[in-house]
Amino acid sequence: MAEATDEYDIICAGGGTTACVVAGRLAAADPSLRILILEAGPQTKDDPRCVEPSQCISHLEPGDPFMSFHVAEPSLYLKGRQLVVNSGRCVGGSSAINNLMYTRAAASDYDDWETIYNNPGWGSKNLLPLLRKTETYQVKGHESTHGYSGPLKVSYGGRFTDVGMQALEVAAKYDPGRKIADDSNDLSTCDTYSRWQKWIDGETGRRSDPAHFFVYNQEGNANLRVLSEKAVIRVLIEDGRASGVEYTNDLTLNPSADRTVHVAKATRFVVVSAGAFGSPAILERSGIGSSEILTRLRIPQVVDLPGIGENYQDHPVAFPAYFAADEAETLDALYRGDVNEIDEQMKLWKHDGTGLVSHNAYDVAIKLRPNADDLKELGPDFSARWKFFESNPDKPIVLMAPCAGYGTSNRARGKTHALHIDSLASIRNSPLAITLGVVTSWSATCCFIRVKPQLIRPQVSPGVNWKCSHQFCT
Repeated sequence: MAEATDEYDIICAGGGTTACVVAGRLAAADPSLRILILEAGPQTKDDPRCVEPSQCISHLEPGDPFMSFHVAEPSLYLKGRQLVVNSGRCVGGSSAINNLMYTRAAASDYDDWETIYNNPGWGSKNLLPLLRKTETYQVKGHESTHGYSGPLKVSYGGRFTDVGMQALEVAAKYDPGRKIADDSNDLSTCDTYSRWQKWIDGETGRRSDPAHFFVYNQEGNANLRVLSEKAVIRVLIEDGRASGVEYTNDLTLNPSADRTVHVAKATRFVVVSAGAFGSPAILERSGIGSSEILTRLRIPQVVDLPGIGENYQDHPVAFPAYFAADEAETLDALYRGDVNEIDEQMKLWKHDGTGLVSHNAYDVAIKLRPNADDLKELGPDFSARWKFFESNPDKPIVLMAPCAGYGTSNRARGKTHALHIDSLASIRNSPLAITLGVVTSWSATCCFIRVKPQLIRPQVSPGVNWKCSHQFCT
């Protein structure tokens, strides 16, 4: 896609999931609109590391070019340890490199946006039609909560491993109090084991993501332009409205790149779409944020908006690892770079979109709620948090998913690297292993810029409960 001109109708500051959907839909509705997407990371079009589902785990390796790794300040609540939060840094953002898990929120979560937080039109009844519009659900026909004509494909992927099959058998035998359901992503079903859907095209076996199906599929439209490896410095604000942006070359992948500052003007509007970490930094560098932070950094304030960067919530995950039986069907051979196995699986994938290449290693999961025995074991310290979930039976506290493999290497680079548990380095040399992804429902964090507007990663302060302990948080 061509280099930028000086003026556009719409500019997206950040080229992740939001930008691809917004820019792509606007461009499709009116191809005459001049739209610019500025993305700090690289392009992802047809890159094997992004379109092959089995390679999703490789992006957790430190130094991955498609990912940002935000290292938090040491936390008293973690005995001085530092959390690391990773997020996509490429065209398509996290949707281009995540684990492809199709995981919808509960209806009550969306309804909370509308009722508790006073956002009319953001309840589940309003958003469900948009969720349906976005997808083509290939798992089963005529499901009222799913769509069948959208650009993004949803399937089970091209393989159902014996690890996943046995997980359902074990659940039925040893946890009979929880049922096995066809669909745990219908906005209401919870605390049930299910075969899990994925953002994988069931016909091609490729990742189904907004970059490819909202933007890259419109490369014939010269008015829709994507500039990668461009870092947005700030939004320009004139007479109370956003008039454009300043940007320069990003140095992450090319440290010797020219640092000339360019200006792109927007005749209609600017979309700040740089993600949960990038957008607050752009806004604060633009003079939008807490007066206390902006005054300290001597940034002229345009809007006093103290909520910028506060109360970011995410789902921390742990990966306890287990040795697997020799005959277990896992992706370990692909993770280790076994040439013969990769060649065999690639033939299947290229032929009809099946095999382990079309798989993300997750077949089964459960959005889990504690039962009476669990609550007793968790004790009184958990009670305060449980009140938030207790009255809404569709809200889980944790998602658990067995993973048919232990992601210890990035075969695209031929390296071996323990991704999750350094103390289990011996597993790297074991024939087969599985992990159990345990994802908690929330962790509160805050992120702020640290110095006057330079392109430095934001300061990330881990918190506890809903409010962060950072000195600038209220």
